[in-house]
Amino acid sequence: MKGVEKMKGIGLLVIAIVFFSVYVYTLFGTDYGLLLVKLTVAVIVGVICFILGWIGITLTINEKEQ
Repeated sequence: MKGVEKMKGIGLLVIAIVFFSVYVYTLFGTDYGLLLVKLTVAVIVGVICFILGWIGITLTINEKEQ
């Protein structure tokens, strides 16, 4: 079982390195750099808004009545 987990970990590490390399190449080596920055910022802002909304809904639904 430990060998399978180790292989999964190595696989995830390789995927992360490849994704980062492609991201940096696209950012600096192509004409799509500005578009990539805009998309990245939009996704980050969207995730933050989703998390804030999720917290708000959770606080509203799980409010204990006294």
